[in-house]
Amino acid sequence: MVVLNNKADFGILVVDDRKEVLRSMSDLLGREGFSVRTAQNGLDALNRIKSDRYISLVLLDLWMPIMDGYEFLRRKKTDPDIAEIPVVVISATPPTSLEGVEKVLTKPIDLEQLMETVRRYFWSREISIRDRASATDR
Repeated sequence: MVVLNNKADFGILVVDDRKEVLRSMSDLLGREGFSVRTAQNGLDALNRIKSDRYISLVLLDLWMPIMDGYEFLRRKKTDPDIAEIPVVVISATPPTSLEGVEKVLTKPIDLEQLMETVRRYFWSREISIRDRASATDR
């Protein structure tokens, strides 16, 4: 049996090198009932996403030390275990083109647009789970 509408099982990984961004986004998403994990660079993000099966969406800054968002996307794409997890880029300087990204939001972040984007991925995941569950019940 699949439990629907359980935001706590919809893990969001927020990746940014600025602690204040991680804290404010975690607070906002947490108040909405989502389970939030954080990473301060792409390498930390890859390690988190590989070890946490509940991560369903990544909110990714591009410009970070150690491993930037571009390298994170390249490595994620080549790993079949995590390649399908959607990524939303949040950047002050939006790229003209970026492969493997579902959406690009610009900084400063429009909080309503951010929440609309996160909710859309949550509901599309719930619909997908419901469809798979009904297919196996047949």
